[in-house]
Amino acid sequence: MNINPRRPVSLLLVALACVAIVIAQQGGAKPQPLRMIHYHGDMAGLLATFAEDYGVIIGLEADPGKPKPEVTIDLRDATLRDILNGIVESEPRYQWRESGEYIEVFPTSGSSILLDTPVASFQVKDVRRREAINQLMSLPEVQALMISMNLKLRPAGPSPTWAKDEKFSLNLNGVSLRQAMQRIVKESGARFWMFRTYDDGSFSIGTDYR
Repeated sequence: MNINPRRPVSLLLVALACVAIVIAQQGGAKPQPLRMIHYHGDMAGLLATFAEDYGVIIGLEADPGKPKPEVTIDLRDATLRDILNGIVESEPRYQWRESGEYIEVFPTSGSSILLDTPVASFQVKDVRRREAINQLMSLPEVQALMISMNLKLRPAGPSPTWAKDEKFSLNLNGVSLRQAMQRIVKESGARFWMFRTYDDGSFSIGTDYR
């Protein structure tokens, strides 16, 4: 299976001989193992693709030392867990974990303090994803840490055209910034988000992974 992460998800997974993907049905059945995967390229694009195809939410925290890693995957009879293991084996700067219903991919050197910022209370009503993220990043406790770390938020880039962006409302208490982001992504109908820092002291957070 050859995957180009810059193409729409519907075109990414091409059926080949001996390749079988069964998308989850209403009864809750999980996709069957992929028979063959051959891939070399952008790790973020690959994660975004499989988040959509498996119907899971994946958050990627980029390693500042290698924020745009490439991976090489060559797997047979691969489940999503096999794919994630293959990704971190190909790029050992990263590790992954399950956190409830979410999957987190993050640096082996440790997570950003910013993503672990405690959020006492966060409410939004009838908003889309970008507005919700902007409100989240404008919270006093988040702003205080950004100032102390000399971090500046970059303007959000465009979301992938196939990523849903539905209006939603949230009322969260006693969560981390990371957990709030996971809920924002989930409620907006998207499946993948990414946090990345840059050498100039800025950072981006959202569904744009380019």
